[in-house]
Amino acid sequence: MSFLSKHRNRKSIAALVAAASLTAMLPTAAFGAVQAAPTVQFQIGSLTAVNDNGPFTLVNAPYIEQGVAMVPVRALADGLEAKLEWDPAEKSIKLERSGLTVSLKAGDDSMVGTFVKNVKLPAKVAIVRGQAFVPAKSVAQLLGAGTTWEAKTKKVTIKINGEEAGVVSERYTFSPGEEGWQGGFADLPVDYDPSIYELLYARELLPLKDNGSNYGLKLNGMNRSDDLFMFATRKITGLKPNATYDAALAFTLYTDQAGGMMGVGGAPGEAVSIKAGFVSQEPKVVKEDEGGQVYYKVDVDKGNQSIEGTDMKIVGNMVKEDDGAEGFQPKPMSHATTLKANAAGELFVIIGSDSGYEGLTTLYLDDVSVTLTPRT
Repeated sequence: MSFLSKHRNRKSIAALVAAASLTAMLPTAAFGAVQAAPTVQFQIGSLTAVNDNGPFTLVNAPYIEQGVAMVPVRALADGLEAKLEWDPAEKSIKLERSGLTVSLKAGDDSMVGTFVKNVKLPAKVAIVRGQAFVPAKSVAQLLGAGTTWEAKTKKVTIKINGEEAGVVSERYTFSPGEEGWQGGFADLPVDYDPSIYELLYARELLPLKDNGSNYGLKLNGMNRSDDLFMFATRKITGLKPNATYDAALAFTLYTDQAGGMMGVGGAPGEAVSIKAGFVSQEPKVVKEDEGGQVYYKVDVDKGNQSIEGTDMKIVGNMVKEDDGAEGFQPKPMSHATTLKANAAGELFVIIGSDSGYEGLTTLYLDDVSVTLTPRT
């Protein structure tokens, strides 16, 4: 049995538990809708490039350095729908797409990525008239993209890997619905009082000013049992059975908790660990006896509170980034690991809060991106 719920209110959850009829996760038929893979094309020596929005003009033309195609990193990021961060003081660059990250530095030939460290680039990152240029193929590969070279026309085409390469990449915005996600609760007594735990999992509008269209997944609970665990999970299908995948996850947490506050058991921000992971079997909530009292426990190794587990790692906490601003704020988080799909070609992604704060925690999850790249 599973304590995974698609119920919209506390009364539904209470009735479910009282009857000891715990709903199993519903199967999902597909891993999101098929979308065109982001693509960008450059031509050596040309100020015209092309992405999914059509031709556009570059400030400086791509060039060849030591036999390597060098392209402007800003245009590359835009074409692949990747986030770019530039630190002018350190002259460093960070790229992120669907949980995959690449870190670079101007004048340096080293690169750090989600699954690699201190990899040598075939050419150094260069600054050309105020623009950063990077080796196209090496950087694109760590963002989940493939590169083709046309020698005759001197064109380099960079495209996010699609199904033909066995890569699964999807983004969930929760605008059309829950998109196959389910919520659940663990680390609480089986005979708990629903009226004081205030458990709620639902798809709701994000609590932002003038927001009438941006939805997220809400998890709400009063920690009366010392370490309440609230989570959302989704099954991913269509993978190669028993194949090994590099799995990357990125999502936005919405929290209203300021840092440095006091609370029973710990601070409402720092003492609530946000954890994420991938597992090869469906996460289920089971009953376990602890010193004569029966508890609901999730059957993945998530660790406990500020301690990580084998299956789930700490990716942050509930402290919002701007303590001076009121209300809920977005907080980006990411996680990456490597694991095998099960015999049915499935994996499960799970995100949750592991609380040491003995009070009410309310959070929202939005803009979840998952990329699964098969190991070759």
